[in-house]
Amino acid sequence: MKKLLTIILALLYVSTSTGATFHMHYCMKQLVDVSLWHDEESHACGESCSKKCCKDVHRTVKLEKDQQLTVKTLLAMQAAAQAADFPVATLPIYAIAAPAPAADPTPPPLPHVPAHILHCHFRI
Repeated sequence: MKKLLTIILALLYVSTSTGATFHMHYCMKQLVDVSLWHDEESHACGESCSKKCCKDVHRTVKLEKDQQLTVKTLLAMQAAAQAADFPVATLPIYAIAAPAPAADPTPPPLPHVPAHILHCHFRI
């Protein structure tokens, strides 16, 4: 689910930062066709429309201030940090104790109870 959300957000960011151009065809002051690619050959207005009444308009949709806000904010934060007088605190140095010796690697002693009684396995 996280990967899908990441892919969707990445596609949204790339599409808005890259932008898109819409080609709109007006015939007799009415919108007839909208497309992403300009094609002068085929329009939905038909043959009855002369070229004088047709008009093509191109609109670009794009974020103009893509990363500008971040740079301005960073410069303001740097100026505020330089103007502020932060006290310098030093931490005391502590001696680190030696690690504890390793535990004895031998196995624990066997119980004095037989295994079939210990695990409740009785043959009848």
